[in-house]
Amino acid sequence: MTARLVGVLGGAGPGATAYFLQRLVARTEARCDQEHIRTLAFNDTAIPDRTDFLLGRSARSPLNALVEDGQLLAACGCDLLTLPCNTAHSFFDELQRQVPVPVVHMVRETVERARALGVRRMGVLGTLGTVASRVYAAEAERAGLECAYPGPATQHEVSRIIFDEVKAGRAVDPAAFGRLTASLGALGCDAVALACTELSLAFGQAAGAATTIPVIDALDVLADAVIERTGHRRREEPCAVS
Repeated sequence: MTARLVGVLGGAGPGATAYFLQRLVARTEARCDQEHIRTLAFNDTAIPDRTDFLLGRSARSPLNALVEDGQLLAACGCDLLTLPCNTAHSFFDELQRQVPVPVVHMVRETVERARALGVRRMGVLGTLGTVASRVYAAEAERAGLECAYPGPATQHEVSRIIFDEVKAGRAVDPAAFGRLTASLGALGCDAVALACTELSLAFGQAAGAATTIPVIDALDVLADAVIERTGHRRREEPCAVS
């Protein structure tokens, strides 16, 4: 069964949610408005911070908000949900248990894309919450892939870009991406996952020009999964892997 109305559990963060909707439109083969995917987005910026909770810096879990938002979107007629936040997938299993419609697992889809491309060791650029929850490591293990994270200094730079620049609405140095991926290349990674939607927003379409390591953008992978599950066709553009 193909989905007729896609719900977007958004707001984590709002810029990345808007960018996901842009990428969904850009990657869908359509000749007019009516051939695009029907979506209903809830940009709930009140969802508690995922990383703060996972690292024990806050007692406010985002799970209740995610479940309430998912149930609301389902009640509005959505028959497929998306969650354009990698860190929030740490709560995926409980979220899926409590909403009555399927939720696309962006992390699983991204790891599967890497496996299909023949990646053996995937570097992961994401939040400290994503690192601590091992959500990518667990999916990589299931798929028979190795998963590597940056060292402390590079991870600090990743966090600074995500929280102090992208989420704060400040400009990001495009050259920073090359520095981030170089450290993962030194660890033997043969591909790098953009595993934070803020990093997709900052670097996504320009990532390939900034590094020699193949890049898999989780946000574009999510868009492709939605396109497939709604029975649409993907526009041929070289953006999911650079």
